Amino acid sequence: MTGPGVPFASPGVTPGPNPDFQEKKMAENPLVTTETEHRIASRIDGQTSRELAISDGAGGIAFASMAQVMEFGKLMAVSQIGVRKHLRGNPGACVAVTIQAIEWRMSPYAVANKSYLVNDQIAYEAQLIHAVILRRAPIKGRPKMEFIGDGGKRKLRVWAELSDGSGEIVEYTSPEFDKIQPKNSPLWKNDPDQQHWYYSIRAWCRRHFPDVILGVYAVDELQDAGYQIDDGRAAPPAPRPGLKRALDSLAEKRGPVIEGSAAEAEQFSEQASFDEETQETSAPAADQGAGAEGVSSKPGDAPAPDLFPTREALAAARDRGREAKRDGMNRRALPGEYRQPGREAEADEWRAGYDEETAQEGGAS
Repeated sequence: MTGPGVPFASPGVTPGPNPDFQEKKMAENPLVTTETEHRIASRIDGQTSRELAISDGAGGIAFASMAQVMEFGKLMAVSQIGVRKHLRGNPGACVAVTIQAIEWRMSPYAVANKSYLVNDQIAYEAQLIHAVILRRAPIKGRPKMEFIGDGGKRKLRVWAELSDGSGEIVEYTSPEFDKIQPKNSPLWKNDPDQQHWYYSIRAWCRRHFPDVILGVYAVDELQDAGYQIDDGRAAPPAPRPGLKRALDSLAEKRGPVIEGSAAEAEQFSEQASFDEETQETSAPAADQGAGAEGVSSKPGDAPAPDLFPTREALAAARDRGREAKRDGMNRRALPGEYRQPGREAEADEWRAGYDEETAQEGGAS
């Protein structure tokens, strides 16, 4: 029985917090809820939850109020294997995913299980974003596509007819395959045709219908930007560079090594410490000499990426790309500020503006 203040417990678990009991039970059964999930479950409003209506329409659930959405978020947070790890015990993230599903008229659980945590940001599978575009873009039928060229020079053209009766065709042609950089997503190697399509359909949508996937990024986009999916496992600590060099030097030394030589061990230990201190003190100077593009030589010092540039910033980047082409600049002459981490979207707009101006000049000739 559930209700206001009555915990929602998994089978075999008594309501209420009991850390020792839960630790034992979780070792026996991975489906047992955690302490955090018990606290969440104890706050579920049974009355509001019971009022949730099942619908045969889009999404499967008919929400009547924000209170119902919030209660549903708590239910989702204690769903255990019903949702992915980053959503378990996190009702706030579950509410965010649920609201996104409502906007897209999709099942909250389907959307949740197509989501990932990437650098403290919720991202979605490319397949889901493709489905969102098909559902929400104001077009007739589905987007069409064709590959143009072969090998590294292959491009992908995407087009569709608007649904407003005007007969207007909106289209996008991707850069040549080899010019699409970076390609960190595994799909670029495992299934390049599919990944090329995902890349192009998103670019087509963002050019013509930016509101359809506003603020939404695919996992492979963030992978291409250099971010890693958070699977809950901590990365192994990096080896001490100074100590590694000292040990390598010791291994390469010729002649017999006297076992138990405390003096030799102390010598290399001091050298390793000196190397590390030298690196730390010289790092600011190295950063100052990173070049006009302002890229730090220390990966840990890279600025936090801004995944949501303003519309004005994107428009300005596109205009600068057009102007660069008119001035006779090479397409590779991307401004330094757009090469910095977090400015990938503006870099894409700069290239898009450059390509548009190239196409216009070609048509005029």
